[in-house]
Amino acid sequence: MNQDKPLSISADSFQITTPFEGDQFGRAALATQLSTYINRLKAGAVIGIDAPWGEGKSWFGRHWAEQLRTDHKVAFIDAFENDYVDDPFVLIASELSALLDDATGQGDSLQKKAAGVMKAIVPMGTKVLINLAGRLLTGTSDLSSDVEDTLKGATDGAADGAEKWIEKRIESMAEERASLKGFRVTLAEAALKSERPVVVMIDELDRCKPSFAVTLIERIKHLFDVPNLVFVLLLNRKQMEIAIEGQYGQGTDGQGYLGKFVNLWFELPKATIGTNGSDARHDAFANHVLERYGFNNEDRQGVEAFRNDIVIWIGAFSMSLRDIDRMCALFVMADRPYTGLLGYLIATKIKHPKRFTNLRKNDTKTHIECNEALQNIVNGRSINSQSTWGDILLVGLAELHQVQAKLIEQKDAHTFLEYQAEFIGRMGRYTNNFIATANHLDLQIESF
Repeated sequence: MNQDKPLSISADSFQITTPFEGDQFGRAALATQLSTYINRLKAGAVIGIDAPWGEGKSWFGRHWAEQLRTDHKVAFIDAFENDYVDDPFVLIASELSALLDDATGQGDSLQKKAAGVMKAIVPMGTKVLINLAGRLLTGTSDLSSDVEDTLKGATDGAADGAEKWIEKRIESMAEERASLKGFRVTLAEAALKSERPVVVMIDELDRCKPSFAVTLIERIKHLFDVPNLVFVLLLNRKQMEIAIEGQYGQGTDGQGYLGKFVNLWFELPKATIGTNGSDARHDAFANHVLERYGFNNEDRQGVEAFRNDIVIWIGAFSMSLRDIDRMCALFVMADRPYTGLLGYLIATKIKHPKRFTNLRKNDTKTHIECNEALQNIVNGRSINSQSTWGDILLVGLAELHQVQAKLIEQKDAHTFLEYQAEFIGRMGRYTNNFIATANHLDLQIESF
């Protein structure tokens, strides 16, 4: 390997100069299709882009946002980076006020309207007031002026103060309703000044605290549902449904509830299997990642073998694009001649870390479990390569597990014996080969 090039896992750098540069999966065409659809959503809408974790949602969303910015007003929000704020309304409103600011001062108007909304939707709870009332009476409170004035007028202590505050809140309901309506009117006026729909993309929503994630989609529906404003949610739909169920309790229909807030769903397509049983796009992506490490010519044969095996493990272990990236990094870190066992253990470490840890200990039960899993894959043909080597690799590794678990004798591992050099190298041995190979992918296990 070229030692001048750094060993690193892609950190999803989004310093985008040319949208969809390096697009390995033809997603620029998807963006064009979606842009055409969005341009017709003058009435406003919320659309969801669904894909499992690690399948490139953020990459797609940020490149699409950059492409849209040539003729649209676009905001991109990483919800996970901002789920510390008190209410997601603040996050969205601040982005929109900055985005829609113009020579007429519309953005400033939005900010003022948003401040009124915040007063209405984020009141202090009664319980908090009761707990803090005593501090007020001793002169140590830092409550807002309206609450402080109300509590100071209480004659029967903290509880009476809280009661008077509630009365004041009831009296102010009409004013707060007017604030909510005024904000939406101002927002709609600002959005309609744009020739094309204003787009707000929200990423990583499914990684946020459930309370924040659920509140955010509710805020979009209740406060930001105006003409010419389109929200795009980039998320793992299943995880979001789980978050909803966790927020509202057992028995909640997460799918049905989420459906109330999203007008239309699109699935970000994964690469499909080609006519030759492998996927050229996965292969091209793996090659793109490996090229970052600058291998020397003498390493090329091993690199090519590893890249070919990646396609097999993508299908066998349902590897994501992020998993492929990590596989390549572990391959480089191992810094040893490639073998089929090395590639298998790399995939296992990423997708089944507990199995990997137990294999390093040569745990018999884990060998039996892995043997059964590999045989099930062979029987189910759920691999991305129907090549002869794909079957040989899976069957031979299953036999190796059987030997390690003492289910069969070494002489009976026919497939493994025939291709032993490809599995563990020409100098490899049966004894502790799992441990020896795995130790190159992790810190050494020491005895104390």
